[in-house]
Amino acid sequence: MLVDFHNHTSLCCHAVGDMDEYVEAAIDRGIRIFGFADHSPWMPQNGIKMALSYEEVPVYISRVKILQDRYSSQIDIRLGMEMDFLPGNTGKAVEFLKKYDFDYAIGSIHHMNTWGFDQETQIGLYHDKSVREIYERYFELIEQLVASGLFDIIGHLDLVKKFGYFPEKGWDDIQNRVAGIIGKSDMVVELNTSGKDKPVGEFYPGPDFLRRLHENNVPVTLGSDSHHPGEVGRYFRQAVELLKEIGYREIMTFEKRKKIPVPLEQ
Repeated sequence: MLVDFHNHTSLCCHAVGDMDEYVEAAIDRGIRIFGFADHSPWMPQNGIKMALSYEEVPVYISRVKILQDRYSSQIDIRLGMEMDFLPGNTGKAVEFLKKYDFDYAIGSIHHMNTWGFDQETQIGLYHDKSVREIYERYFELIEQLVASGLFDIIGHLDLVKKFGYFPEKGWDDIQNRVAGIIGKSDMVVELNTSGKDKPVGEFYPGPDFLRRLHENNVPVTLGSDSHHPGEVGRYFRQAVELLKEIGYREIMTFEKRKKIPVPLEQ
């Protein structure tokens, strides 16, 4: 079964297209379970709107529910939220998740302190710091995200590699440590296919990291991180082939914050 749990909406102001178009694209591409997961209101935005406002959250939820009814005979639609993990913000996140009836929550990291490291306009800092130190800090935050127990899915696990910067002497030790930590948790990692369209040119996580996750019995799901209807389900054929090659035979779906495994099939 094909699923796609990471899709945005125009409410975040950096995605385009009607929500119906995303759903219809998913149907056309054989996706059986489709999830919207727009950005939570506290995502740092540096003066540019990149996430829902608190007032828009009920609007977002109501639109998803309308689509759930409209397309109920064609596809299962799930309600999710991509939530930035910010140290010191866990109380706000807990209250937010209590308030709304999400099917799943994706925990992601887009900032290290005030640095939006995945923004092209801020790429210069990769030249000002040790890439190894950047990776160490990023994955320390990932470990804190896992330890928080707030989320169901880790979004784009190795996003720090987006622009193709890697530690000169490698980072196998970081991958081994992080895979082991996630393996001891109850979390799922998404194979986020959007990285193929970024300078790094590979999925998040990459094949080697994905193998380490499999060795540590970490379950996975699929997410295209679409910001345009044309991106829904992108590269999923390659993603499924990679997962099967590594040894995965099922992927996780979510409903009411509960994991539900389904067979991995085209």
